[in-house]
Amino acid sequence: MPRQRMYLLSAITLVTLLGLTTASSSRAESLNRPRAAGSPYDLINAVNELRTSYVLAPYSINSILMYTAQAQAEFMAATANVTHAGPGGIGLTDRLLAAGYPLAGDLSAGGFRAENITSGNENRTAQSAVEGWTRDALHLNTMISPNLSEIGAGVALANGKVYYVIDCALPIIVGLPQGSTSDPAVEAPLSVPILSTPNSDGDVIHEVMPEQSLWQIAIAYKVTIEDIKRLNNLFDNNIYPGSKLLIKTDVVLPTASLTAMPTSPSQMTATGVPVFPSVTLLPTVTIIWSEKPTSAAVKDTQILGIAIGILVFALLGGGFFTWLGSKKKTGD
Repeated sequence: MPRQRMYLLSAITLVTLLGLTTASSSRAESLNRPRAAGSPYDLINAVNELRTSYVLAPYSINSILMYTAQAQAEFMAATANVTHAGPGGIGLTDRLLAAGYPLAGDLSAGGFRAENITSGNENRTAQSAVEGWTRDALHLNTMISPNLSEIGAGVALANGKVYYVIDCALPIIVGLPQGSTSDPAVEAPLSVPILSTPNSDGDVIHEVMPEQSLWQIAIAYKVTIEDIKRLNNLFDNNIYPGSKLLIKTDVVLPTASLTAMPTSPSQMTATGVPVFPSVTLLPTVTIIWSEKPTSAAVKDTQILGIAIGILVFALLGGGFFTWLGSKKKTGD
């Protein structure tokens, strides 16, 4: 009997352990089961399968395009708006350049890039999104363009909806980013921040104004978003009005120099060097000023003149009488 009880207890323990294992397994499967909405890589795989069907090379995944696409997906989810315009109205070309992507092509025409966006119920799959894009030539060309070579994708969920984005582009060969000259008629309007000048330490500090974004500031100063985030220890793209961002450091300040100008615009040589006329130095003239004599001084001068006149007259008179006396003696 004890042995039967032992077998019974062993059987119950075994069944309990099997039940717990099954429950744990079911719970793990429930936690690991992917949601209906696809991932960014599901989007990329679906696009590359489409390219293969058109006998085209698959797109290469680019980390910057992954970043811009995910940022746009999150922006659409946050605003509940399906749009190609990013924060502050920034267009695709400027978003790619601000993120540091070396975009090829004529930037005045937007460069070689394209973007597909869509949204739907959170159960909509990535494959469904790609199939939806194939229904019109513009979106289809983004996915099967022979002129583009790299891709990035983004997925965001909010309020029961899923937002899908793919950014496709062609980089320049040397791998260096170009400046932004996007046509405002093609891209969304962009508010340009007022640029700050370097301080005495060579640092450029920008004060964030209302409705400004990192995208706009990076484009205005011709730096990347990552540069600004690194200099300011930012971990996301959130900035706030009134905060001050360090944009550049060790900027060399221009030194002022005095340049002599010719006396006449026509006095230029063939090489553009001004010819200055010879300078004749004038002699130095020293002017000594004397005070104007006063009336008292004039009066004293007049008295002195009279006295001298009387003295002269007396001397002459004395001489005359002496001569006259000597003449009388001679006559006698």
